[in-house]
Amino acid sequence: MLRRSRQPATGRTVAASLCTITLLTTVLSTGTAAAAHPALRVIATTTDGRAQPLAVETAHPRLGWQLSSGERDAEQRAYQIRVASSAADLTRGHADIWDSGRQKSDDSVGVTYDGPALPPGTRAYWQVRVWDEHGRPSAWSTPAYWESTLGPTADWRGAQWIGASDTEAGAPLLRKDFTLDKKVARARAYVSGLGFDELHLNGAKVGDHVLAQGAAPYDRRVLYDTYDVTKSLHKGDNTVGLWLGHGYGKNYNPYGFRWQGQRQAIMLLDVTYADGTHAKVTTDPSWKWANGPVTADDLYDGESYDARQEQPGWDTPHFDAHTWKNTVPVQAPKGALHANTMPPVRVTDTLTPVKVTQPRPGTYVYDFGQNIAGWARIGARGPAGTRITMRTAEELKSDGTLDTATNRDASATDTFTLAGTGRPETYEPRFTYHGFRYLEVTGYPGTPHTGDIQARVVHADVPSTGSFTSSSTLLNTIWRNNRQSVLNNSMSTPTDTPVRDERTPPAMDVQAYRDASTREFGMDAFYANYLQDIPPGTALPSDDAKAHYPDMAGGQVSLAWTLYEQYGDRDTLQSAYGDMKRFVDRNAADVPSLIWPEDKGFGDWCPPDHRPEANDGMGGPGAGQCFSEVSLVNTALSYDQARATAKAAQALGHDDDSGHFTALAARIKDAFNAHFLNAAGDTYGSGRQVTSILPLALGLVPDDHVKAVGEQLVRTIVDHDDSHLDTGIFGTRYLMDALARIGHVDLAMTVLNQRSYPGFGFEIDHGATTSWEQWLYSSSMETHDHAMFAGLNTSLYTVLAGIQPDSPGYRDITIAPQIPVGLDHASTTQDTVRGRITSSWRKTGDKIELTVTIPANSHATVTVPLPAENARVHAPAEARHANNSDRTATYRVGSGTWTFTAR
Repeated sequence: MLRRSRQPATGRTVAASLCTITLLTTVLSTGTAAAAHPALRVIATTTDGRAQPLAVETAHPRLGWQLSSGERDAEQRAYQIRVASSAADLTRGHADIWDSGRQKSDDSVGVTYDGPALPPGTRAYWQVRVWDEHGRPSAWSTPAYWESTLGPTADWRGAQWIGASDTEAGAPLLRKDFTLDKKVARARAYVSGLGFDELHLNGAKVGDHVLAQGAAPYDRRVLYDTYDVTKSLHKGDNTVGLWLGHGYGKNYNPYGFRWQGQRQAIMLLDVTYADGTHAKVTTDPSWKWANGPVTADDLYDGESYDARQEQPGWDTPHFDAHTWKNTVPVQAPKGALHANTMPPVRVTDTLTPVKVTQPRPGTYVYDFGQNIAGWARIGARGPAGTRITMRTAEELKSDGTLDTATNRDASATDTFTLAGTGRPETYEPRFTYHGFRYLEVTGYPGTPHTGDIQARVVHADVPSTGSFTSSSTLLNTIWRNNRQSVLNNSMSTPTDTPVRDERTPPAMDVQAYRDASTREFGMDAFYANYLQDIPPGTALPSDDAKAHYPDMAGGQVSLAWTLYEQYGDRDTLQSAYGDMKRFVDRNAADVPSLIWPEDKGFGDWCPPDHRPEANDGMGGPGAGQCFSEVSLVNTALSYDQARATAKAAQALGHDDDSGHFTALAARIKDAFNAHFLNAAGDTYGSGRQVTSILPLALGLVPDDHVKAVGEQLVRTIVDHDDSHLDTGIFGTRYLMDALARIGHVDLAMTVLNQRSYPGFGFEIDHGATTSWEQWLYSSSMETHDHAMFAGLNTSLYTVLAGIQPDSPGYRDITIAPQIPVGLDHASTTQDTVRGRITSSWRKTGDKIELTVTIPANSHATVTVPLPAENARVHAPAEARHANNSDRTATYRVGSGTWTFTAR
């Protein structure tokens, strides 16, 4: 049924109608030339932030697009969306599902599909055209599509959860032969295997997902993946197979999501024939199972693979399965089935060793030059039963052997037993992963060649959306290391580390680096899923005690707002809003003074240890003091979370709530200053760096005290801390922001340029390719691949490049770079939901040149730094001058590339 948006009715006279007909004739006859060179072109269409998604759960998804134009100041003034059952219908101009009609609006992000809900498993094709500020229409966009996913259990059409009849089976193989009696036009596979699954059809693995389908709180949500398997099926005999892995073993960290039942699976294969009829294949007890070559698998300990137990052709028709056993129906998980809408975990890169050593006879150590999450792939040829052992670690001991201290109790060991076929045999794990830079290989038959060993880089395949480069090699390396740490800790959920026996959702860490990760990568779908797993007011699985700490559980409050600010994700904000309100209100009721106690939280987690045993930065057992300034940090964060909730209320149209939370934030600010600000009015609490950094960065310092607090912070950093940082995860995140606010971005660069302990430079000089958990090399608790300090990268975008959203989704933008002494140039790009923003500046003598790019349909306020008080700015004629200060000149611009030269 065609459904159009309601348009306001208007009365028309015959004369008016004739006038309209005449106007239409004129447009049709003369409008072709105008449309031949439209100002706007529609590109990069998305549904719920994803391109061509196969699994959309909501009945009314968010549609979005970007606009391209060769003209400056290009704007959208109206749009029209049409949705049809096929791309061919759209080509004919036939929108049989929905037509929005022409809508006067500049919205191009988060536009709600307002047509009828689609039946489960239905594909809808859509396209959009827009009109520019001169009324010129664009061409229609290339048809895109989305598919509605399955809904309740009834949509699974009788599929049952099944498993091996032996609950002690290793990683069982499950198979089913079936026949399709007609030509296949379309086929979808919906599958969930616990803990991990790998889908096979007709002799090949389906897709390139790994570690599927992703960990979840199984008592509430169980995820399933959706695959387009049309090309994998054919008329005649077919075979479907499922290979099941365990995931976390029995010694899992209780703060992770672990499936504690037996390995089991559910699958629906939905086939549409060319004549429009359907066939289905589902899991049921008619399936067969057998043990396969994976004899043991554990996320921490690794995987054991015995190639002698391979069953060639097990996933193909006509395989002899007479010795295979019947599967059995098993109890369904408590949680409801939900489509996995995250970016899938994939192998994203393959590294070759940069160095090979042999510290002992028969022991080979491979250095891949980069700390990664993933596993090793190995090739070998040798006698049957030859057992090759592969262990991983982040560091080496002085004798060149592995230093596994940061693995803690994770064995991080994979074994490969050869079948002895006489041909080269290759193996890589499928149901485990490790965090490592170094690989130790023992038991290899003969001498391995460099080409026999690779490292496979594995993480959620989130798109890169940010880049940064500058004249400082050290700053560039800090940026790169922090970025890699975020990737290594983005699997099916954020993790604290890929290395040791945790790999659990780190709510506090994400709070510290969310602003960086959402600029570096496309994280909307990833974090939207995370917020469903751990909503605001939840700390970690199985941990209620910390569920109301602002530092641990409050991060999801600010994360929900961040997703709206960065991506225009109103749906996630709306979904999280109730929990945001409850969390902030509960804390205000439970802590009536609004000042958090010192024993309820973590504070500025893991600042530098200044005790004598840590002075050289190398540390050792017992070193590392992580709790710091708990009361002040939690109170400051509670203020920030109240403000985020107030902004969310305003965005969602809850005016009373907005007033309530704005007033609560003001009360927290007053209480904070009354309790922590000293009598002199120039510092807070103990005076450690974070005690002034957070108030300055978050806006807690009264305006008339900003100068005094800023000057005291500078003295603390320079005189007391020898121009080194003395901060944990929150102080480090906001260090540059606070110093930039008081005009001391130069000092921030001095701190970041330090190469002695404590600091990023110290880590890098000791081989770091990812950021550490502590500033110490060694302590009673550390890994060298934590993302908790990666939040600093935010300031490279927001301070040095000066890029800030002035409205959700970057409709309005501020670009106001701060240029420190000693940095000659910096160039940054950020791909937003509206398109790419760039900010690039260079200092040459007494000249500063700033070039910015603004995407079509956005506007920016650009503040140009001046090299001297009397400097003049040469600006493009179309740039609208707004005002000048002593050291800046401000302009307003629309889309396009703009270069400003000040001298």
